[in-house]
Amino acid sequence: MADLSTKYLGLDLKNPIIVGSSPLTASLDSLKKCEDAGVGAVVLKSIFEEQIEGDSDALVDEAQDFLVHADAYGFMKGSSMERAIDEHLTLLEDAKKALDIPVIASINCRESGSWIEYINRFVACGADAIELNHYIVAADIAVDGPAIEKNYLSLVKAARKKVKVPLSLKMGSSFSSLANLLYKLDQQSIDGVVLFNRFFSPDIDTKTLQFGSAHMFSTKDEYAQSLRWTALMSEELRYDICAATGIHSGDTVIKQLLAGAKAVQLCSVLMKHGLSSVSKMTGEVSSWMDAHDFTRIEDFNGQLAQERIADPSKWERTQYMRSLMGAKKD
Repeated sequence: MADLSTKYLGLDLKNPIIVGSSPLTASLDSLKKCEDAGVGAVVLKSIFEEQIEGDSDALVDEAQDFLVHADAYGFMKGSSMERAIDEHLTLLEDAKKALDIPVIASINCRESGSWIEYINRFVACGADAIELNHYIVAADIAVDGPAIEKNYLSLVKAARKKVKVPLSLKMGSSFSSLANLLYKLDQQSIDGVVLFNRFFSPDIDTKTLQFGSAHMFSTKDEYAQSLRWTALMSEELRYDICAATGIHSGDTVIKQLLAGAKAVQLCSVLMKHGLSSVSKMTGEVSSWMDAHDFTRIEDFNGQLAQERIADPSKWERTQYMRSLMGAKKD
């Protein structure tokens, strides 16, 4: 029988399926259901630095009539921030007591801020690893590409100084030289990256002429980008790659593992079809391994990474017609 156990960020996982930060990981009851469904690990719902500070500001605004002393503002803001953080820490502590699978804390952070100061509190409460969730919309015409990349590197460097447990970065793909940035992150002694984040997508309602949001869930065809970059970089980097976005079947999990991913993160498929998807996907992976006489994931992990195939240039192919002609020849 196939052994689906693997290692990600140095953590022992019974299988490579991780529930990503989402409403599914926002309460202890939901976390228990994730474990019962058979996942290998969970990433707690992200704590947002902006949200904490925004909630603090809102509470302060409501209490303006009572802030007659100059230092009262700082006290109120600090107290409300602590409350928000404490709620998240309590969930982390409870999860560590109740679950047997690794629990990863997620922090959605900006280039600098209070998250640096409280990140070790998550570690003290038992987080098995820290996942930084970071994204910059490069909409400022005065800021060039290198400045954006420097922001990411500085953030990881600051976190690495504070955190002794495994550290990963969940990131997007919009960089002028993604390969170079991933290599530079390796120099910061990071333990892993999650490729790629799925972000809020703006949209316009033409009936109401109002700003809105596009569909929030990924589809089963959105895994190609993470698959390409996993295959391109998995043999180039010291750290682990966790693939995300568009992973809706066991077949796609297998593809990501063949490309070199150590684990995958799921969200949309579980939100749309339920946690029963986990056992279906692990069953598909197990059956495929048995059919190909693989007993362990490491027997085939990275087998189709760029450096390990006869024609490495295939992973760099971008032209549609060229791909189409190649498919006809095959």
